[in-house]
Amino acid sequence: RSSRRRTRRLLGLGVAVGTLLVAVVLSVAIGSALLPLDVVWQALTAPDGSASHATISGARVDRTLLGIVVGASLGVAGALIQALTRNPLADPGVLGVNAGASFAVTLAVAVFGVTRIDQYLPFAFVGAVVGSAVVYLAASGGRGGPTPLRLTL
Repeated sequence: RSSRRRTRRLLGLGVAVGTLLVAVVLSVAIGSALLPLDVVWQALTAPDGSASHATISGARVDRTLLGIVVGASLGVAGALIQALTRNPLADPGVLGVNAGASFAVTLAVAVFGVTRIDQYLPFAFVGAVVGSAVVYLAASGGRGGPTPLRLTL
């Protein structure tokens, strides 16, 4: 039974990695101008400084790598929230992350006159942390401390 489970997991991992590789190739090839796969391959292995190679190495590869890192980070964050609450359906809204971030950005715009998106980020981060802390402290009250059920409710 365990060898069957292991085979299934390895097969799933192989399919996931294959899908990621296809998505990476498509992400690098597709943009405002569709580039042929041979041009993409040349730009990655032996760039010659042409406009299409500069576009691939200067923007599309960075965009793709950033997308992979952000996606993996969001997946880990979701898994941590689900593990913390012991709820497979939990999301950041359960712990007050979304509400705290939204409130802080709204406050920054209304009170401090923040208008640029890059100025929103610190407020959103602090608001998310404070929102999560408030939910955690509220769940900590009473006997038994912060249980997953209290965090969820």
